[in-house]
Amino acid sequence: MSYEANTDLEEAPVSSAPSSPFGHLIDGLNGLGSIVIALVMVLMCADVFMRNAFNQPIDGVAELVAASIIVIVFLQLPATLRHGRMSRADLFIDPFVAKRPRAGMRLRALFSLGGIFACGVIAYATWPLFQRAWANNEFFGIEGVFTFPTWPMRIVVFVGAALAALQYALLAWQDWRDAGRAQGAGHE
Repeated sequence: MSYEANTDLEEAPVSSAPSSPFGHLIDGLNGLGSIVIALVMVLMCADVFMRNAFNQPIDGVAELVAASIIVIVFLQLPATLRHGRMSRADLFIDPFVAKRPRAGMRLRALFSLGGIFACGVIAYATWPLFQRAWANNEFFGIEGVFTFPTWPMRIVVFVGAALAALQYALLAWQDWRDAGRAQGAGHE
């Protein structure tokens, strides 16, 4: 899928993935990420208004926005992969797949294996951080001014990374399967 195909605003997005409970889950998380974006925008506008109108900023806005960026990324990462919107070097891979479909699909499957590894490492490394944050009641902010717990952010990172690894596995399997079909059809 090329950059142009992904950014055509006149056409509805096309998903090659069939509708499934997994697809609905990650699309729901994507929607939740969009809601978090809207809430962050409202919070930032309210903070600016309170600063300018009443010289009273809202406590904790900077901390909430910083944590929200991480939450948004990991809520939307699996859907980004599912719908072919992840940034990649289309300049090389698309012409390669067009010229040599079987080799190109196997190369994409190999890249997906790298994605499984990267997201798996993130999930693996985040789980103990979540457990510690939960057990020790860790928080962000300044005690006595504004604090909030870190465990919700940690669990979102864990779930988002794990689901992204699973989506990468589905992409790798699909590319490997399609490469086999291309071989059966006589394509190189």
